[in-house]
Amino acid sequence: MKIPTWTLAAFLGAAPTAARLLRDNMDPANSALFTSKTMEDAFAPSAPETINLMAAGVSPVTDWIDEFIGSFKSYASSKLLGVASKIIDTLGDSIDGKDMYFNFIPKHVATLKPDGQWHHYKGRCFQDIKVRSTLQSDGTCIIEADYRSAISWTCAEYVLYGNVDDFHMQYKIIRGTETYKWTANHEKVHVFDLSTSLSNAAQGVIKTADFLLGRDVDEFLEHFNHLQFDKRSNPGHSDIAEEDIHPGDVVMVTNLQGQSAAIMWAGGSIASHTLMFLREPETQKLYAIESWAGGVRKLTFEEYLKDDAGWYNNGVLVPLKKELRESFDNDAAWKKFTAEFEGNDYGYSNFVFTSVDTLQSNYPCLPMDNYQTCLTWEFVEVAVGLVERVKPDMAQLMFAQALNHRLGTEGLTLSEIIKVADAKLEGGSAALPTFPEHDDWTYDTHRNGKPVEGPNRVCSALVCEMLRAGGALGDHELSCSEFTPWDIYSMDIFTTPTYQLKGDYAIDLTKPDALRLGQKPVTDDMAQKCESIITADSYYKRASEC
Repeated sequence: MKIPTWTLAAFLGAAPTAARLLRDNMDPANSALFTSKTMEDAFAPSAPETINLMAAGVSPVTDWIDEFIGSFKSYASSKLLGVASKIIDTLGDSIDGKDMYFNFIPKHVATLKPDGQWHHYKGRCFQDIKVRSTLQSDGTCIIEADYRSAISWTCAEYVLYGNVDDFHMQYKIIRGTETYKWTANHEKVHVFDLSTSLSNAAQGVIKTADFLLGRDVDEFLEHFNHLQFDKRSNPGHSDIAEEDIHPGDVVMVTNLQGQSAAIMWAGGSIASHTLMFLREPETQKLYAIESWAGGVRKLTFEEYLKDDAGWYNNGVLVPLKKELRESFDNDAAWKKFTAEFEGNDYGYSNFVFTSVDTLQSNYPCLPMDNYQTCLTWEFVEVAVGLVERVKPDMAQLMFAQALNHRLGTEGLTLSEIIKVADAKLEGGSAALPTFPEHDDWTYDTHRNGKPVEGPNRVCSALVCEMLRAGGALGDHELSCSEFTPWDIYSMDIFTTPTYQLKGDYAIDLTKPDALRLGQKPVTDDMAQKCESIITADSYYKRASEC
């Protein structure tokens, strides 16, 4: 299906563009739709931003996350849509409506070693694609990609080449072979194929960013999580009096906000946050104990009911079983809270790793193609490398410290960690996130605003610590730092009925059955090797200890 150069040039209205597509591109930056460098420039902290940050003032981390999402949206709106408008791509496979969330996540189709071995895959446009990497005498690599059997004269293939150190996206509309000179780390280069057009993917970035920064989540929750929530008949009302709440009772929070909904989806949970009630031993005053974005704190019952009391923030009291309520050691839990955790930063350093226990079964898959496209460690590797180049201190806080712990190293950058892990570990760097977090690992953090070396606990890890200190978990050996909100409320130490404390939407933790409250016993090493995805054949199917 060879198209004459002059015909294509006339069709595109840009002869140089057509000519560029017909020859080898030894410098990929000259032919790329975008490169790591162009995205680094766009996402740099000095880049102007106009996004209204929902979490402004809560934490520099949440502020930066919102800024990063806003920058991604701005880049898609200006750069990506502009580039896409110049590409003739009429394949007609656009992903529309509710399937557009995260549609820009590409399929991982190959990982190239510099050994000259061909890797074959089927693309959206070209049905026969092969690619390889070959080491050159000057220490660089040549990536060679051959495209055959296009299903249309006017379709395009979009291929991302990348690793932790660099990336670039190329496109191809004419059959044949192209070569790219790779000058960054060449021990491995991942290859990804976009499942839709660049224009459609850019629109998906915009839709996803709006979702992550907003509270319009019904469509996402219904389509991605298979969850729907009804309005309460008495919105904002507490269904239980303060005197009927016991130490050790927990609250499961379903926050109808984009990032929280994404946490629920990725973690397989009805709740996105959790906290616990304890009583101050001397006064017996009831306090809500929690690790939230602003740090580890306590609130009186009245303060908790008033705090962030919008329609979207739905909190449900989940009581301990009667026998555990009677035996729960409130004073021991209170002592541990005040001595070790109160005033600490939130557990940003191990947040990502609480829900990644397996090589493949914790990275969510997308309904857009019946769950055939999934987030992968390989794509995460490329993404965190970008974060390290744009914001090194954030990469160190959110990824590098925890990965150094798992590798038994200190002070390595993400790029260095990946290389060492690939050389030392069976399964390579992909195995790193699957190493269970240890409760005795410490991190560079703050306590009451002062820098310290101390523990890092997300909301569910803190609640687990309090349950363990109060005796509700028995003498089982487990790592609280591995616990997600699902791991908390699914333990059979809790019972029904539950009582809604706040929010406008009724949260029923007894259905669907796969996400049901109180369904699993407490066991040694629980929550450490657990799946958390929806596939074409299963809905959050988990092992018995999960």
